[in-house]
Amino acid sequence: MASSQHNFIVSMISGKLQKNNFRIIYFDGNYTDITLLKKELPPKIVNHRPDVVGEKENGVFCIGEAKTKNDLNSLRTKNQLLDFLSFVSINTGNRLIIGIPISAETILNRILIGLNIKDHSQLEIILVPDILLPKQEDEEN
Repeated sequence: MASSQHNFIVSMISGKLQKNNFRIIYFDGNYTDITLLKKELPPKIVNHRPDVVGEKENGVFCIGEAKTKNDLNSLRTKNQLLDFLSFVSINTGNRLIIGIPISAETILNRILIGLNIKDHSQLEIILVPDILLPKQEDEEN
């Protein structure tokens, strides 16, 4: 089950998609954070299911993926980023948005440099101020 921080970051990404005129077509998270209507789960892309997918009328789409600080260093995350970016690269109008806590920016930058995708033109990073993130369940005591 996704953490409350992960769900918050997904909702921030969804807002960014909607602001940029993407219609959310797939969503994996607490849909009540973004809409009254439940969305279909995203299909797997290669071996990974993204958190959110938006589409424009012209067929351009955007994949959104939220990562907490603890998620970033995994091999799975590195594979997701490469697979999702490879998939969006089929059309120059497509985008991959990664949302992270601002405190994880250095970690993500190191990973992106290591994967040689730091300055990819179709990659956008949303930095969410840590102060806005809900406390993790294990931090509430």
